[in-house]
Amino acid sequence: MTLNMQNLVTAIEQADSESHFREFEVGGQMLTFPRLSSWDQGRFETLVQIDETKRTGKPATFSLGGTRNKSTLALANIMAATKRDLETLRKKAGDKPLASTPEEALEMAKQLQENVMEKFEPYADRIFSGFNRSHMAFAIAMSLVAEYGQDITYTKEIEGEKVPISCQIDKEFVDKLFASAGPRIFEDVFSYVIGLAEKPKPTEAQLAAGMSVADIAKETIGDEKNSEREQGSE
Repeated sequence: MTLNMQNLVTAIEQADSESHFREFEVGGQMLTFPRLSSWDQGRFETLVQIDETKRTGKPATFSLGGTRNKSTLALANIMAATKRDLETLRKKAGDKPLASTPEEALEMAKQLQENVMEKFEPYADRIFSGFNRSHMAFAIAMSLVAEYGQDITYTKEIEGEKVPISCQIDKEFVDKLFASAGPRIFEDVFSYVIGLAEKPKPTEAQLAAGMSVADIAKETIGDEKNSEREQGSE
């Protein structure tokens, strides 16, 4: 196999791009979480495999790559079904747009987005069944260490004085950090850092497999000429 130099350059540029980290709001602050490196992904996979063997008494079957594939396949099937539903609605509408205004189109698009995630939840429950909170905290801690370093210093008010506190970024630190954030953000960060979720594009909202609200809105409201023709006929 001949290595194309431009492909190599593109791969390096992508590896160094912002697509490998994402910001999440935790505790009222925007924190940066990089994707885990191949080495750290291996550490995470080994941790889950060891726990699986202890729990079942059998050789571990967990594979991070296999879990990603299951997630991608489930989501792709749901997205395909959603697009088929959209096509059915278009056929029923005939020449008329499904939405008469951009606002209605965006609302319909957001509803479709919610439907996708609702259908994906049962699959997500099975996909996540092999992970416990300790596994998730371990992965998130590795991501934070990659961005901020192994140790962090912050101030805490003690008897009216601000005292510097130094601590290690580990699973216990992550538990404290996310204590009041709720399970959804915790799971979202975990999914991202281990590669189960992609970074959304900068659109108003995003369908999980890459179809933005704007894309669906365009499908539902039709092109500008059709919209003008509909309005002119009233």
